Amino acid sequence: MKNSDEIKEMISIMINIATRVITMIFVTIAVFYLVIGDADLIKFSLEDICGILVMGLASGLAFGLFYIKKNTTTKQSIIIHIIYFSILNVVLLLIGLHLGWFRKELSSLISMEIMFVAVYAVVTLLVYLFDFNEAKKINQKLNDRKKL
Repeated sequence: MKNSDEIKEMISIMINIATRVITMIFVTIAVFYLVIGDADLIKFSLEDICGILVMGLASGLAFGLFYIKKNTTTKQSIIIHIIYFSILNVVLLLIGLHLGWFRKELSSLISMEIMFVAVYAVVTLLVYLFDFNEAKKINQKLNDRKKL
């Protein structure tokens, strides 16, 4: 694959990640308030929506960490995931504090972290399933070629 094709693929995946993160943030907020809190509390200002978009953008850009080195060991992959998770968590905390998404109280911080971990887990699962499906398609094509 040419270098420009790899860059296009990386950008496509980063945009895909940003889109999934933004969607999952809105879904998680809605479910959280419907199950735990009062649904009337869901009121988004333009600043809130921009904050969510920044979270999605940060997620997509930080996902570039996974492209720094192609063939990573399991240990390196775990370290990259920890760094990625930490970057996103710091961005969330900074944006969340600035926009008042949570108070400087332990219970409020824990609620925010639960939502963050839920969104992170779902997006990570979606990425894994997407990659797994792509690998399955590639393997099927290779098997079909071998049969010819």
